[in-house]
Amino acid sequence: MLLALGAMFLLGIIIFSANSNMLENEKVVMDSEFGIAAISLATSLVEEAEGKMFDQASVDSGVTATTQLTTTAYLGKDANESYRTSDSTKTDYDDLDDFNGFFIEYVSDQSHAQIATYRGDSKGFRADYFLKAKVEYVNVTTSTITASANRTWHKRLTINVFSPSSRDTLVFPTVISYWN
Repeated sequence: MLLALGAMFLLGIIIFSANSNMLENEKVVMDSEFGIAAISLATSLVEEAEGKMFDQASVDSGVTATTQLTTTAYLGKDANESYRTSDSTKTDYDDLDDFNGFFIEYVSDQSHAQIATYRGDSKGFRADYFLKAKVEYVNVTTSTITASANRTWHKRLTINVFSPSSRDTLVFPTVISYWN
């Protein structure tokens, strides 16, 4: 009888250990899935922003002095602009700094109340993702990149991706420069 109880105790420990390992492995797989989706969304947004002109001043003509660039106080979309608009009274984003303050959500359940400014196509996602963008002028040296209150030939686009299903917020900074 004592041997049977010992065997049952050992079997219970083995089953508990196996279940714990399976749950931990599932958590790692889910974190990886969320990370890959977040990286994909952030990369797509960075590539889209990089495809726009550097500044509103460079949309129709070249820029030869930083004083021609948008001041830091006015980084952001213009009043008549909207992201990927179908509204005939609005125009689409046309330069990098239009993404300053940009906030988009990709939600798996479209019936949820929208909290971001824009809602993206979430087909294939098993979790909700929120992306926030910030654009700022930066000073670039060989060893540092620092925010600048003045206009420079370099802007940093920072995308923050977070999800209620993930423990981490992923941050993707990208420096984009204007070469004249």
